Amino acid sequence: MEKLIFCAAILATILACNQPKTETASDATGAKALYEKNLASLQSGISAFEKEDINGWAATVADSAKWSSPMYGAPEGKKEDWKNALSSYMADWDGLKLENANFLPGIDSTTHEPDGSVRYYGVWTGVHKSGVKTSLKFYGTYDFNKDGKIVFGDEYFDLGGVMNAVKPK
Repeated sequence: MEKLIFCAAILATILACNQPKTETASDATGAKALYEKNLASLQSGISAFEKEDINGWAATVADSAKWSSPMYGAPEGKKEDWKNALSSYMADWDGLKLENANFLPGIDSTTHEPDGSVRYYGVWTGVHKSGVKTSLKFYGTYDFNKDGKIVFGDEYFDLGGVMNAVKPK
């Protein structure tokens, strides 16, 4: 009988230590709601950029934001650097439009659980002031604060290639 009780106690201990973490419906719902909130903020900024409304875009970005430019060798930038880059695109291109956008939730790199960040793939099209029509594949990932403002943006596209395409021949 002692052996049976001892074995039962060992089995209970093993099972108690190896319980898998289960995601509750409220965890999944909360993560989805956070993603949707941050997605709406990002899409609002994109819409403002397409309308050449730099202040509308800036309203979706925290003043303390950091930005990783797609430019080779560029140091990490601040909100003002990002704003200046976007303003120069607005000045040099007409009809900037995001096409074929695919928005996805970001995940925590350690837990692989949704973390409220948003990433997207797409194609930015427009006409440069030189008359050259451009179509630029783009990928970006964005982190947000509790207020739904971007605190970090990391963007990837062939900036050198597009600049070579529009330079005078």
